[in-house]
Order: sequence, then structure tokens, then C-alpha cells
Amino acid sequence: MVHLIRFEVISTGWGAFGVVASERGIVRTYLPGGRADEVREMIRNEWPEAKAERGAVSGLGDTVKAFFAGQPIGFDVELDLSETTAFEASVIAAARRIPYGETVSYSELARSAGSPRAARAVGTVMAGNRFPLIVPCHRVVRSDGTLGGFSAPDGVDMKRRLLALEGHADMFEQTAWRA
Repeated sequence: MVHLIRFEVISTGWGAFGVVASERGIVRTYLPGGRADEVREMIRNEWPEAKAERGAVSGLGDTVKAFFAGQPIGFDVELDLSETTAFEASVIAAARRIPYGETVSYSELARSAGSPRAARAVGTVMAGNRFPLIVPCHRVVRSDGTLGGFSAPDGVDMKRRLLALEGHADMFEQTAWRA
């Protein structure tokens, strides 16, 4: 069982970004898509026991702001994976290795995660990603280079915007990447 201790809402140029953390690490992030009060309400609805705390995850606020300002940033933070399966954890770890500004297909991600025949299952893990941005599911596309789905606020439009921020002139072009 997760014992939540804190959350923070971080103002970015794209809107309010939310993060919820336990003593083990981040348990959930919320991509910008609304005002700070709306994100706080979503967090309180999902995690009523969480307490608001500035700097809930040390250094994350500045890193998130820099990312949404267009700086090529990686996220070196701990995740609380206590409620994930071994397969989900392997997919999350592989997705975290996708470099800023690059994309991979679901099948490439499956291979990188050690399950080369599990592209659909990888898609399911990415669709349920509780750590958007930290686990860059927006960098995972279909094998034909098209965007595929995106379960974040504003759906595929948000995925397209995130990829554009990372330098993709053509949102349907796939960049080669090796795990």
C-alpha cells in the first residue's frame, strides 16, 4: 500500500503541472492542461490524504519549468513503482531511456523492455502511464511513424505539442533510436 505524503502544483508556461509523491518517490504526475486550482482539485479527488508541500520532490519544479520553456531536460527522479508489475516496471524503465527529442515505436519499446512480442501490451502500459513527462510516453509512436493515441489532457494534440517542443518539425516522422 502506498502511503502518500505530499503533492505540489507547479506553474509552467503551459499551465499547471501536478506531482504526487510518497516516501518512495513519485506516484503520479499530471500534465499541464488547466489552472492550478483545477489540478489541485484533481489531485485531492484522487489522493485525498496527500498534503500540499512546496518542493514536494526536490528540484522537480525548476526542471519541469525548464522543460516547458523548451530546454532539453531529462528527469532524474525516483518513481514509486510499488503498485506496478515486473513487466510494467521494465516498460517504464525502457521508456525513461528514450532520449529527449527522439521517438520509438511501441514494438521498439517492447524489444528494449525485454518483451519483443508485446507491442500491444506496451501500448496498454503507456496508455495507463501514471508518470507522464517523467516517463515520456509522448515519445512512443506507431511503427508507421504516426502518433497513435495519447490519454493526457487534449489527447493527441498534447502529444503533438510535446514532440514539437522537443524539436520535431514533422510530427509524423520517426527518429531512429536504439535502446
